[in-house]
Amino acid sequence: MKNWKTLTLIIGASLILTAFTQPINSDTIFGVSGENPNHIVLTLKSDHTFTYTDYSNPSKRIDTQGDWIEKKGKIVLFNYESEFEFHDQWKIVKNGSFAKSRKGMLFYTLCRL
Repeated sequence: MKNWKTLTLIIGASLILTAFTQPINSDTIFGVSGENPNHIVLTLKSDHTFTYTDYSNPSKRIDTQGDWIEKKGKIVLFNYESEFEFHDQWKIVKNGSFAKSRKGMLFYTLCRL
């Protein structure tokens, strides 16, 4: 009886967790408001390539592209060239509505556009 309850709990939790994730099947664009001068945009393409722009610091403008993979529930960006460090691990949350990242004490939340 105890094994049955445990199995039911594990299956239920798995179904709930997978219900809140949305795979990237088409080009998906995350960014800040179009009226925001910082212009931070992350575009994930279905062929597992990405583009990323971050103009929040005028002296360290980032405009790069590369590849991405999904690893342990996060989107990991790789095979890119950038003079400056940037957020290269993102978590897609709230049914694909937001992309969140943390690098040190700097937190980013981008909305799906």
